[in-house]
Amino acid sequence: MHNPSPIPVSPNGSASGERTAPRREQAAQRAVGHRNEILLAGRVTAEPSVRELPSGDQLVTWRIAVARPPSEQRSNQQVDPITCVSFHKDMVELTRDWRIGDTVQVTGALRRRFWRSANGAASVFEVEAKTAWRVRAGA
Repeated sequence: MHNPSPIPVSPNGSASGERTAPRREQAAQRAVGHRNEILLAGRVTAEPSVRELPSGDQLVTWRIAVARPPSEQRSNQQVDPITCVSFHKDMVELTRDWRIGDTVQVTGALRRRFWRSANGAASVFEVEAKTAWRVRAGA
């Protein structure tokens, strides 16, 4: 009789009775239900700037202000300023004509970046853009 589910072999070469999965599959199983999807619509407050990295890749960075719903506004904070970045070559060209005041939409994922500064460890949250488009030119 053929066994459709062979008994996996442990890293030390011995057979075990429990099923194991490759590392990638295990990571995917742990991530079930995890999501990191961002959809933003807001007004450009810092025009896109392009920086060449030591690797030769280009990084485009811009900032938008996203208005909070009236029920979530605080007396001194009615918008959330959000920095967006992208390493995609096409995004450099796509954002080239964006100006302050343009309304844009961005999809992507929230990322936290770490570095060492003169004052010690530092970090920032940014949206790594996957897609972006101008909805309306500013007035």
